[in-house]
Amino acid sequence: MISSRILCMLLMTCSSWKGVMTLDREACMPIRLSPNQQDSLPDIETLRTHRGLPGKAGGIGPVGPQGAQGPKGLPGTCVCDPSEIAQIHVDQCDHMPCKNGGTCINDGNSYICNCTDGYEGNDCTIRIQCVVPSAPNNGTISRESGQLVPYKENITYRCNDRHVVAYGVNNFLVATCQKTKQWTKDTPVCVVDDCNPDSCSGRGTCINQIGRTICECDEGYEGSDCSVQNNPCDLSPCGQRGICVWEEDINYTCRCRPGYHGTNCETIIASDCVRAVGMEDGRVGNNDITASRSLNSAHPPHKARLGQTASWLSPRSPQRDEWLQVDLKTSTTVVAVATQGYSHGSYWTTSYKIAHGFTENDLQIIQNNQGQDLIFQGNRDYNSVVRNNFPAPVTARYFRLLVQTWHGPSGYYAALRVEYYIC
Repeated sequence: MISSRILCMLLMTCSSWKGVMTLDREACMPIRLSPNQQDSLPDIETLRTHRGLPGKAGGIGPVGPQGAQGPKGLPGTCVCDPSEIAQIHVDQCDHMPCKNGGTCINDGNSYICNCTDGYEGNDCTIRIQCVVPSAPNNGTISRESGQLVPYKENITYRCNDRHVVAYGVNNFLVATCQKTKQWTKDTPVCVVDDCNPDSCSGRGTCINQIGRTICECDEGYEGSDCSVQNNPCDLSPCGQRGICVWEEDINYTCRCRPGYHGTNCETIIASDCVRAVGMEDGRVGNNDITASRSLNSAHPPHKARLGQTASWLSPRSPQRDEWLQVDLKTSTTVVAVATQGYSHGSYWTTSYKIAHGFTENDLQIIQNNQGQDLIFQGNRDYNSVVRNNFPAPVTARYFRLLVQTWHGPSGYYAALRVEYYIC
């Protein structure tokens, strides 16, 4: 270490000569040295020249106004305030202390090494290694016991003939050295292989445990030896779309309801679905049928029931997108809609759109394959029923029919009677 007195002599100049000198703060600027330079400081003249300080003819200490040796022939003495001694700043990473690819971070008067994978220690010089354990009973190990194995490298335990790793199906086990210097797998127990092809009736996997075997059964089978077949109908593969029928040792069969097809009745054929939601028979209540507007109290929305007398009539001179809406109260999968006109006059709807949703304020219009609103073709007379199947089943609570075009004397009214269908 360099004493504060020597530093003062090398790096500072005093502002006056009175036997005891005061510190010239401008001369106390710190210098920066690498660790290799700490033992070989520059001479005073070099420091003076470097700092822009006046030179001197000779002797130790700065030049005073009375001469090289100060007033009265006394040698100048520089007394330093310890709080203002120039400090030597050292870049601790200059000499690259971190080995094996480690990254050095200067930490004031020290440094920190961020080591690469597989190394540790202050300077990253210690390689992470695991100690190879002993071989298992009735087995061997791929490395010599007690040997050091680097991080991420493997060892293999292998059981002798007619032995397997307990709770497994193989006679070997691979373990990897971790950063914690521990192995990913403990030394296994090698047990006698008591499994045979008939252990699980050919419907499961036999596993040797310590002192016994167990069977992990294939899907659809259970029992200690996997000999008992589960009833697949217990899982309701047909849902509400059909009835599940099963005979032991034979796969189940779904007897599908009308409109449903497929192994699990998963496919809907809309043309086969003839169950009405209840517009015609009154299961849909009057208050659950609403409209944008109505002509009068004789033709309210709830008159729009397929097959009934009267109908819903829009006001005179209707606008496009006048609508008639049905609230089915619960989430319902609808596959088709049917319409009629006014039973006592020459009024009917010739085209319309269908919107649907789970709330009245968030309805989506059924679209075609091109992503455009699908326009359904309506009636050509006042009494014929025209049914349109949806391109795909629609599940919603609200269904709203949006009138696009209509027919009647002078185009006065749009008329509707409606039914929706499910499977």
